[in-house]
Amino acid sequence: MAMPVIYQLITMVILMVVGVILHKKRILSLDNSKGLSIVLTRVAVPCNMVVLLQREYSPEIFRGFLVTCVATYLMCCIGAAMFFAVGKLMKMEPRQLGLFSGGGVYSNVIFMGQPLIMAMYGAEGLIFCVAVMFTCNVFLFTVCSVLFAMGSTYKKSAMQMLKDAFLNLICLSAVVGVFCFVNSITLPGPIFDVLQYSANTTVCLSMIYIGSLLAAANIREIFKDKIVYIFSFFTLIVMPIITKLICGQFMSGMALSVLVVLMGTPAAAALPSFADLYGSDEKRASEYTFVSTMISVFTLPLVAEFLCR
Repeated sequence: MAMPVIYQLITMVILMVVGVILHKKRILSLDNSKGLSIVLTRVAVPCNMVVLLQREYSPEIFRGFLVTCVATYLMCCIGAAMFFAVGKLMKMEPRQLGLFSGGGVYSNVIFMGQPLIMAMYGAEGLIFCVAVMFTCNVFLFTVCSVLFAMGSTYKKSAMQMLKDAFLNLICLSAVVGVFCFVNSITLPGPIFDVLQYSANTTVCLSMIYIGSLLAAANIREIFKDKIVYIFSFFTLIVMPIITKLICGQFMSGMALSVLVVLMGTPAAAALPSFADLYGSDEKRASEYTFVSTMISVFTLPLVAEFLCR
């Protein structure tokens, strides 16, 4: 199981190098990179979620989809509590503690998870990938929004959090996709093609975006900080292990393996943007993303080989 992951990671690393080169050559600035992120989250990813659910309805797969949603939210809550406890032991100030806790479970499911699952399990595995993406997005705008705002004056009402969690393009596209799946609705050819063409840009653009972020990082300074290694250890190794142990009690097969892999992906590429939005430390968030992404090249094949059998 590790070899397909290694091949896919090599492809993704090459695309990230393209992003690094474009940034170093001043062809792709950080402002332009943020534009790429907007295109991804508002066009490519929503289109992709609808396309992935264009398949024949199966009650068994639908039950697995729902169970995966519940398991994902459970593991996000457990993970956030674990990171919070670790941060407390390290005596972090509220602003850093909130970012450490929320960033630890806000993994790169959307940008890195999908190509990995496709390489490992094909189109069938992507059904469960959508469940994880949908649930992580809800968790981001609810629990993570509270954590990211710790130590800042940025506050949200419960109603605003629910609105942000469910009335966004990613969640709405997932709902549309599930509706079509449950009712066996096949989209007209031209519409499906438009969605497919948009979805196909996800991997390429997301890796170039991540590469541009990494190019802007101060590598020497980052690798001297032990906190980023602790963050990466819990994100890339501890999270998939406890996911396997806990969710393995009520899940099995492909759904469990997909969840385990996705819980072992690095910090999300969009973490710095969300940190900045909620008044948290954007620079620290970039460091978490950078180091965990680099280390994940080595840890994800191990997760696939030893935890996904």
